[in-house]
Amino acid sequence: STQHSSHSAPSLTHSRMAMAMNIRRAALATILSLIASSPLPCIGFSASKSNEPRGKGFTNKVVEDVVVRDVSAKIRRDKTPTSKPLNAREKSFSQRDPIISLNMNLDYLAKSGQKDAAKRCEEMLLRIEALHDDGYYEKSPDVVSYNSVINAYAHGSSVINPYAQRKSTNNSRSWQAKRLMKRMEEKGLTPNSITWNTLLRCILKEVGDKQWQRSSGQKVEEAESILTNMEKSGLATTISYNTVISTISKSKLNDSAERAESWLERMMKLYETTQNDKIQPDTCSFNSVIHAYANIRKNATGAPKRARRAEKLIKQMEMLYKSGENDNVKPDVVSYSAVLNAYARAAGQDERCAARAMEILDKMVKLHKGGDKEVKPNKRTYTAVINAFARIGKAEIADDILSKMKKLHEMGDDSLKPDTVCYSSVLDAYAKMGGEDAAFRAEELLHEMETLYSNGDNDVKPNTRTYRSVITALGRSNQPRAAEKAEQILEEMECISSHGARDLAPNTIVYNAVIDAFARSKSVSKAYRAELLLERMLEESDKGNLSIRPDTITFNSVINAAAKSVYGDSISRNEAYLIGLNAFKTLHGLDYCKPSSITYITFLKLLDNLVESGTSRDYMAEKVFGLSDSSGLATEGVKAQLRKTCSPLVTKRILSSCDDKDYHIQKGKWYTKGTLWKID
Repeated sequence: STQHSSHSAPSLTHSRMAMAMNIRRAALATILSLIASSPLPCIGFSASKSNEPRGKGFTNKVVEDVVVRDVSAKIRRDKTPTSKPLNAREKSFSQRDPIISLNMNLDYLAKSGQKDAAKRCEEMLLRIEALHDDGYYEKSPDVVSYNSVINAYAHGSSVINPYAQRKSTNNSRSWQAKRLMKRMEEKGLTPNSITWNTLLRCILKEVGDKQWQRSSGQKVEEAESILTNMEKSGLATTISYNTVISTISKSKLNDSAERAESWLERMMKLYETTQNDKIQPDTCSFNSVIHAYANIRKNATGAPKRARRAEKLIKQMEMLYKSGENDNVKPDVVSYSAVLNAYARAAGQDERCAARAMEILDKMVKLHKGGDKEVKPNKRTYTAVINAFARIGKAEIADDILSKMKKLHEMGDDSLKPDTVCYSSVLDAYAKMGGEDAAFRAEELLHEMETLYSNGDNDVKPNTRTYRSVITALGRSNQPRAAEKAEQILEEMECISSHGARDLAPNTIVYNAVIDAFARSKSVSKAYRAELLLERMLEESDKGNLSIRPDTITFNSVINAAAKSVYGDSISRNEAYLIGLNAFKTLHGLDYCKPSSITYITFLKLLDNLVESGTSRDYMAEKVFGLSDSSGLATEGVKAQLRKTCSPLVTKRILSSCDDKDYHIQKGKWYTKGTLWKID
């Protein structure tokens, strides 16, 4: 039979040879399709872990083993072909376009979430392009192929690409996208709406990355410019506008909300003029603008006004939806929750905002009971209202909302099961409220959380914020030995974290809360206890534990503890003075943190409380004020404390002459008109 086969091979017709080659060529499409649909782990396409090597192994196994072998078979010519006609399945495989299979697998890999998905997608794309250039494929990768690779960069983390210069500062997601778009044009391909929208998505992701936050303004301008060009080319879609509005919203620029709303208005006017469904505003469009009004910086002025503007957008959505003008702008739970967040952040400036937040929550409950399932309040909705009352110190109301959530959960609503965030928000309220009752209730809630967690409820595991709030509540309680209780919680956190629970390791904020608790206590040794904590922080940070490296607040709290050490005999008062002075000197000698106006106000208080009035105190106060003035920190608060510390005549002389003096500062020293002073 071998001899017969060898003689019959040359007699094959060209059609049979083409048929055999089509079958072998279809092998790639078949295997790639099976890889994409198979639930089993496979090299290159599965998001599951595998013991097989990745990177080059992916290209070799998936591309070379299939594509190159197919090419080799084409060159060798099979010596034993079958003359059997193709069945329907074989015809389907032979007619399948390999580029379609390529695009399917590129899309799958791009969305797989694997760390190096973008790099591997691009490797596959370039290999198929190379095979096309060598004549092994009639078709080359198309616009869809490139869009999938760009999408891989948009989905993945911002990583160095092997085809880019390693030292390039422009090696961002958007830079990779623009590089691939340039290659598309070189290949004769024209980017479409999806291409440009994916580029916009890359910019959106970068605005959320910490490494690009400083250039967020440039990113916003770039996104706006791209959208403007898309409008001119007729490529802009609802997704385009929504992505740009979200980019502006997340940029946290001073005018981000107004800027985002101007694009929404532009979108609405264009839709009204053209009635083009491709650019019709939807709920996401409005929600992004509302989020911009809600994402105001802490303590920024004008928060109540921004919250009211966010609520007006909700009312505009309701009007458009109810009138039938736009069925795509129905407010949902995200819309209302964003408005609640805006009011929660504004409550610190206007207490009425907390009451308004409660009214909106009640409205959502009423709408949901009336049949609107899309506005059902969730735990984040309730937490926003809790935060609103926490900011104004109305801890009892915040606690009542938490109790309501517990009751609704017990009645069967699992979506309202309180978690760590809910409990911690209530604890924040009690910390802000202060007093013995607040501290007692905070300890009670912490015990409740610890009990639930020990019984297997991982949703209420106490975290660093939880313990910090309880420590703060204790510090503001005036309870006997409250500071010692706070320090005990700190030691418990250190013990737990040393046994593996690293997420409970205390940080600088927790240490600061304990030091502040001692500063507020009536303990005679408060300054000494505060200094011990500071020394522990300095020692650990020198060993590399930067999570508890002291900051300006730490030193200010130690100085404050010393300044408030007015109890005890002269020896303890003198010891407190030296502790405060040492903290003041140490802070001025550090590079990683600098004094603030509070530093100088507190140290002047220390002089006022612990140093007898007279020439020495006036002399030292003048030196301290000189330091503050030379650093540009001689605020009205510093001047007011100077008046309390110094005699009236000396104060008048210092304040009248400070503008004429030429102050310069170095570490621990200051100069005035050629005279050198030291902090000693």
